[in-house]
Amino acid sequence: MAQATGVRPDEPASEGARGSNFCPNCRTCGCPGARYCLQCRYEFATGRLPRPPALVPLRRPATQWEAHVDADDDYARACHPDGVHRQPGLRTQIVLLHANTIVIGRMAGSDGPDQRINLLTLTGDPGVSKVHAILRKGSDGAYRLLDRGSLNGTHLNSHTARIARERPIPLRDGDRIFVGAWSRLTIRRIAH
Repeated sequence: MAQATGVRPDEPASEGARGSNFCPNCRTCGCPGARYCLQCRYEFATGRLPRPPALVPLRRPATQWEAHVDADDDYARACHPDGVHRQPGLRTQIVLLHANTIVIGRMAGSDGPDQRINLLTLTGDPGVSKVHAILRKGSDGAYRLLDRGSLNGTHLNSHTARIARERPIPLRDGDRIFVGAWSRLTIRRIAH
């Protein structure tokens, strides 16, 4: 807009333009004695257009994750062929993963800074160790799974292969973690 009228934002207007009743930038009729043009914000005292604010790039929201916690009958039968008795009618519970360290197990209370997923409460699973596994958030925002040396082991995406103790395994959207007698945690990435 300023270039069409011949006045640049960084050049002061001539003395004749400041004293007239018209804005030298947009040619709008102005009020005598006004500090700036109400149409284009041209400053009569300095002869400049206001500079637009510096643009700040938007930060992408951090990747969010959640765990869908439920019971898996196939896993229970594979691990305990002699049979295991669990509560009927368990519904999937969704837990938003928000902490850098998340403890999976059966524990009382929520003391400490870590987030806890208490499977004794969520699934009633007696085969889960007190501190069964840990999810740790990496610098990329994704979680890694560590087995803490649990008695029944931690399985990832398979009922048969146990993960190695204390060896971090990167998790992806849709990965299934099997722990205890029948507990399954499906890790989901929340799209923004």
